[in-house]
Amino acid sequence: MLIANPRQAPAVLDGVRRLHMFFTTIVVIQGIHVVEHIIQLVQVYLFRVSDDDAMGLLGYVFSFQGTEEWLHLAFNVSFLAALYIVFVALWRTRQLQLLPRASVAFFVLFGLGLETWHVIEHAVIINNVIANDGCPCPGIGDQALGISDTVLHFGYNAVAYAATVVLFVAAVRLPAWSTQRRSPRRRASAGPGS
Repeated sequence: MLIANPRQAPAVLDGVRRLHMFFTTIVVIQGIHVVEHIIQLVQVYLFRVSDDDAMGLLGYVFSFQGTEEWLHLAFNVSFLAALYIVFVALWRTRQLQLLPRASVAFFVLFGLGLETWHVIEHAVIINNVIANDGCPCPGIGDQALGISDTVLHFGYNAVAYAATVVLFVAAVRLPAWSTQRRSPRRRASAGPGS
């Protein structure tokens, strides 16, 4: 880790610790979101539920205007904001420059980039939900590509999640992050230079 002033070390390590917890939370929550999309695929292709009626599990609980699209909008806007927070925090704590460039590039392109597009898709979908007081509520990609929004949005979420996990795995391998996983007793008994 690059710390210009040694007195700043505890503050920087505390920031890395908080970032590690925040990033872990994002990976877990978005993993649950991806599982929701898998459940929607199972509903459509195994149980033969129509695309508009396949709402995952949470979609049935948090359905507004007869659709789960508001829930997906909230999930994806929150996920995108969290991705930008992680990216900026990695840069500010000087961890970003220590990560493999391929991992960072993959994250920027398929995490930040694709998820930004995904949120634009959801804005179009919500515009159609409002106009139609529910569905049909097509987006851009499903109409342009001629595939269902269930398949398309599973793809968006799976790829953006994969890019996030790639960066997360690279980050937890950094020395400053690995010290967060060791107990204080193990760090003390390991001695200097361990």
